[in-house]
Amino acid sequence: MKLSTRVTLLATMLVAPMLGGLGYAALRARRAELESDLARQAREVADVLREGLEPLDRATAAATLTERAWRARERDDAFQLEILKAPGREGGRPWKTSDPGWLVLVEAAEFQDAPVGRIFERPDGSPSFAMALPLHDAAGLALPRRDPNRKPVAVLGMRRSTEYIDVAVKATAGRTFPLLMAVVVFLALGVSFALRAGVTTPLRRMVEGIDAVGKGDLSRVLLAKREDDIGALANRFNAMTGSLREARAEADDGAEARLALETRLRQSEKLATIGQMAAEIAHEVGTPLNVIGGRARALQKKASDPDEVTKNADIIQTQVGRITKIINQVLDFSRKRGPTLTRVRMAAVVAEALDFVDESIRRQGIATEIHPDIINERRVAERRHSGSGAWALNATPTPLVTLLDGPGRDVPGDPDQIQQVCLNLLMNALHAMPEGGRLRVWLDVVSRRKGGLDLSAPAQYVMLEIIDSGAGISSGNRENIFEPFFTTKDEGQGTGLGLAVSHGIVKDHDGWIEVESPPAGATRGTALRVYLPVGVASVADVKESGPPEAPRGGAGLPRKA
Repeated sequence: MKLSTRVTLLATMLVAPMLGGLGYAALRARRAELESDLARQAREVADVLREGLEPLDRATAAATLTERAWRARERDDAFQLEILKAPGREGGRPWKTSDPGWLVLVEAAEFQDAPVGRIFERPDGSPSFAMALPLHDAAGLALPRRDPNRKPVAVLGMRRSTEYIDVAVKATAGRTFPLLMAVVVFLALGVSFALRAGVTTPLRRMVEGIDAVGKGDLSRVLLAKREDDIGALANRFNAMTGSLREARAEADDGAEARLALETRLRQSEKLATIGQMAAEIAHEVGTPLNVIGGRARALQKKASDPDEVTKNADIIQTQVGRITKIINQVLDFSRKRGPTLTRVRMAAVVAEALDFVDESIRRQGIATEIHPDIINERRVAERRHSGSGAWALNATPTPLVTLLDGPGRDVPGDPDQIQQVCLNLLMNALHAMPEGGRLRVWLDVVSRRKGGLDLSAPAQYVMLEIIDSGAGISSGNRENIFEPFFTTKDEGQGTGLGLAVSHGIVKDHDGWIEVESPPAGATRGTALRVYLPVGVASVADVKESGPPEAPRGGAGLPRKA
């Protein structure tokens, strides 16, 4: 029920009984007034009768009173007369009425020596006004009023029906109660209109403003036209929306600043990673340059042999292409780009990241176990570049097969950012194994529930697992590894941004990173698992959550380079 309707009903329920009580009191007053008028008229008539009948002769009193009573009936006077007490004729016994109602009036009139009247109901049920009028003879009139010997000779009764009073009161009620009902209705309408104009409409506007604010529209302003509580509420609402607008502007500025800072941090981490890779790239580029130099000298010596010239030219061309590929990869990785949302082939992105660190893997003598899809992607890229069947990666070759029949490992996202995550995790794994070890890089599709969504149905995620056999991460440092600028490396070996930036990128892609590491000094090393949502599943057969079992020890691992 609306507030205006409720207040209107409450006001009507409070006022209507009061008006009804006032109407009832007015009717009672009207009846009392009419009854008072009737009593006054009766006294006036009684005074006239006493003037005409007194002094009363005892001998003729009965006849005189009887004649006077019949005359009133014949004229149909307002007051009918009855003989209540009279002396007997010629010394006979006096006569007195036996009506109990009249007897009370007779006794009262004789005691007070004055007319006494009241309203009572007749035996037939009709109300009447009756008055007993004491009459004296000449001897009685000669005595003082309070003399005990002064006794009335006869008592004459006056009676009049009071039905006209009931009729008059009912007529007054018929005029009064419609007026009261009209007042109640007018009051209800007035209260309802006043509430709508003064309370309901401003409150409705305020509710509309609150709904608009709830939907994000902070431009709503309420006009405070009054100085009462409603106006104060409107002023408070306007102040609240103004504060919210300022807070939103500050939040937007803060979000923009945070995004800009994150972008700069990611770019700086790229540059830091490139700086760490500079020496490794020098080794990677130095080898083909040495080959080119040797073949160039061979060309000088055997310039007359066409076969040797062709062979050396092909080798030089191959090595130049290899150098070009390395330079392009570094440029692509270091170039600042805007986010590009597309379907990312995880196997291709991981394969490209492995190409960056391939020289470090070979130099540090690290045995690798790489998912077949990643190996195939690297083989396809190598063949596309060299145009031949040559392939010399640090892994056991597998047949070149398409990935259409395997689990779907494509995710929606930015390939450049996901590649940065892969490279950061691979660099951390290599830094944990300076003297060599085992590296496992694996892809899988799992069904998991994201943290904080325990009641939701499991969803499909691509899991990138990178396991190294380094020293591991202590339990005290494990909670801080995703904080910016936190690092356990020696000075000059890291900025402390790699995992922080990677965590932010994965979080932006609606995923998360899990860390599993035994205490420092254990031989198992560290396992980092990146979970990225698939979006649309490409296969029906999806494994349950949890990483695949990695081979322990040396069984199943490829040979060292």
